Amino acid sequence: MNISVIKFLSDFVLLFLLVFIIYMVFVNKRRKDYHKLKDGSYIKLFIARYNLDMRKTNYKTVLNIFAIINSFILSFTASLILNINNYIWKIVVCFIVVFVLIYALYEIAGRYLKNKEDKK
Repeated sequence: MNISVIKFLSDFVLLFLLVFIIYMVFVNKRRKDYHKLKDGSYIKLFIARYNLDMRKTNYKTVLNIFAIINSFILSFTASLILNINNYIWKIVVCFIVVFVLIYALYEIAGRYLKNKEDKK
């Protein structure tokens, strides 16, 4: 394997673990109960967008999926940015990658949770 691929993968894994641990410790600890969410929270928007029934879907599962998705988006984008030298390309790549990952991963997660909920 090429040295740049190994560097990218090592950066990605280290950043993913760091962001995931921080996300689980600091962000998810505050949101233990579904009813304590503030109005306008992105989790409430996600639940409304995919019409999830929180009586059938475990709230902690939703929080864990959000932690994995957000950690992946941040670490993948940061790993790409670290390996690009040109500042203009960094901005362009970051902008495109973040929007594509957000749309794709949240769409997959929403459909997965809705499908899982419908099977119950």
